[in-house]
Amino acid sequence: MSIEKSNATCPVPGKTYEVCHSKGHGPTNAAAGDRLIDGESGASIKCSVKGSGPYSFSGNIHGLSTENELVTVTITNGVISADKTTGTGTVNVYTPTVMGFISAEGSCVFNVVNQQVKGGSLWATFSCPSITQASTSQVCAVGTTSAIVFENCDGS
Repeated sequence: MSIEKSNATCPVPGKTYEVCHSKGHGPTNAAAGDRLIDGESGASIKCSVKGSGPYSFSGNIHGLSTENELVTVTITNGVISADKTTGTGTVNVYTPTVMGFISAEGSCVFNVVNQQVKGGSLWATFSCPSITQASTSQVCAVGTTSAIVFENCDGS
């Protein structure tokens, strides 16, 4: 996941947080990519993907980046279209460096990879054009290279 400079001063312009076991690659049409596994290396992942089109989803990812910085990403209010292609959601990001940013509700765009969505599972890339730190009003963005692979979630 990358936090990028937007309209105002972002505390860490261009900072990239790789939250996986190695320099990660997100999901593609052929493979799920690198993964952070719940319970391994101190990671904690909770997720829910429900419905049969449209789909609702949420998740909480808590783990160390490849630079050993604690990262927490919370996704709420997620909805994927019945055609299994796109959706929206709210993303919260917390690291000690950026100290808590949140997107406007529904402002993050999720693109489903190869229609990989069903009850209990979602593969997607996402971006958030505007993500704001409440206490300082600094504005950043979550870059287009961010990806999630939720599997074995509530709803399966």
